[in-house]
Amino acid sequence: MKFSTYAEVFTPDHPLWKAYQDGLKKTPGHLLRDVLRETGGRYEVMTEVPRRLREKMLQVADLGADSELAAAANATWVPVSLEHLRGHDPDTTRIVYGCRVDSEPGDPKVFDS
Repeated sequence: MKFSTYAEVFTPDHPLWKAYQDGLKKTPGHLLRDVLRETGGRYEVMTEVPRRLREKMLQVADLGADSELAAAANATWVPVSLEHLRGHDPDTTRIVYGCRVDSEPGDPKVFDS
């Protein structure tokens, strides 16, 4: 399993767009302008690693003695780079950001529940 962060432009082809269209997500991402204002102009934002995700990561790390995953599981907040968004208009670009764990073949199924 691999822990990573992401920051993506929120467009109609984004996987979360349907949730927005269906009314399950009220705000379609964050305006890049607002995020930059909150970070003092830095193209990096901190995001919280949800407690449930940290617990699942620790379970997997314990099963496979994965020290990298265990270290990530012990972080409450992690930085997310926005550097790749520098060419976008901050006033019109909406982004979504966060963290995730991607499974690989043979990984335990703790994230399926």
